[in-house]
Amino acid sequence: MRVTMVRLWIFCSFFTGVSAWSQVRAGSPESALFDQISAETSPDAKLELIGSFERQFPSSKILSRVYLEATQVYRDRGVREKMIEYGEKVLRLDETNITAMMLLSRNYAIDGKNLDRAIELGQRAVDRLASSATDPAPVGYPDEKWKAYLRTSQDSAQQILDYAKAIKARNEAASKVATPSSTTVAGTPTVK
Repeated sequence: MRVTMVRLWIFCSFFTGVSAWSQVRAGSPESALFDQISAETSPDAKLELIGSFERQFPSSKILSRVYLEATQVYRDRGVREKMIEYGEKVLRLDETNITAMMLLSRNYAIDGKNLDRAIELGQRAVDRLASSATDPAPVGYPDEKWKAYLRTSQDSAQQILDYAKAIKARNEAASKVATPSSTTVAGTPTVK
């Protein structure tokens, strides 16, 4: 699943970037700073550049792309709270971003928190990928590979959605076992 998520990340980042570039003037300070962020290899320096971009270009058409860069830094560092924070920022700016939907759905489910949101986002990702199946392959992408890629991505999105649903079902079942008359001793529910 990790390999599939990385492939999906690359795919979604590429296509988000293509549409974003059509909205940013080449050679502009905004474009130059984004290029600098993309090329930066130091996570700390990249986060500083992201903060700078956010301050300098708060209404940028590519701010969601910049936030995706931040989610990747925090993902690599294992800082789930910040990754989720920036993933939500991406969706506030681009509600159709499949990468953010899948990332958030998966991580909410892993945390066992915000499971209704995890399921909602997982379903939206599945639906969005299904609707993409009728779209023509992107320029330079062979039709067979595009269809195979979409199937793999749809499978990943469905797995994430199923996982979120399973975690929610498990939590609901556990809460039924722990009745209101139970007490907790050292974090373990004990029924009276």
